[in-house]
Amino acid sequence: MVTKIELINKLRSVNRKTVLQAVEDLRARGWLADGTLRGIALCQADLQNVDLMGADLSSADFHQANLENVDFSKANLRAAKFKRANLHGVNFDQAELVYAELYKANLRQSINLTNEQLVHVRTLYGCVMPDGRVYDGRYNLPGDFRLAEWAKVDLQDPVQMAAFYGVSEAAYLVGQTLSLEIKV
Repeated sequence: MVTKIELINKLRSVNRKTVLQAVEDLRARGWLADGTLRGIALCQADLQNVDLMGADLSSADFHQANLENVDFSKANLRAAKFKRANLHGVNFDQAELVYAELYKANLRQSINLTNEQLVHVRTLYGCVMPDGRVYDGRYNLPGDFRLAEWAKVDLQDPVQMAAFYGVSEAAYLVGQTLSLEIKV
């Protein structure tokens, strides 16, 4: 019989068939949703096109992982780390993203990602948003502010903040205007 550890290690395989079979086996045993995968390190893993619907991946580390077209609907991604991860085309329908770190992640063409989810993440600095634009600071996230302070950026200066986010001053100011309209 295959153990939890063996299945978890198979998630890191470079063989697509092995990864897909591991996910199927984890789901069949109830280990995708029971907390078995909390805090798992899946740095640089290739999980492209994997169905992780309803998975509990809270505090998981997906640093530089390829998660293109993954189904994260109804997944617990609380405090997950997606630093520099490829999240192109991901389905985030009803996913829990509170305190998630999306530093320089690629969210291009991701779907079902709402303002209500994004206002609760820790950081979006350098993130490519679903529409292909660079994140403009509109959610005023504490993790982004900590990065800006560390970089000696004046948080009250729109010119400096726009430069920090890598957007024009006009785009930054539009984002700040929109932040007033975002209801959560």
